[in-house]
Amino acid sequence: MSKTREKAEGFTRQVIGQMIGDDLLVQEGKELEQKANQEDTSENVTGQRQQPSRERSRQPPARKDESNG
Repeated sequence: MSKTREKAEGFTRQVIGQMIGDDLLVQEGKELEQKANQEDTSENVTGQRQQPSRERSRQPPARKDESNG
């Protein structure tokens, strides 16, 4: 299951648990959401999910100096 989906499911469990008064469901939701956040944070720290900077790809290629040619 994706991290986003796990976070959403955890949040949903918390809300449903609060609505029906089920403290166990609320706790399970919090744990699931925290687990997804920890996994997401650990992947960012190791650099596995970081995207390359788009600024580098937008720069035009270097041109030769035409005045010295």
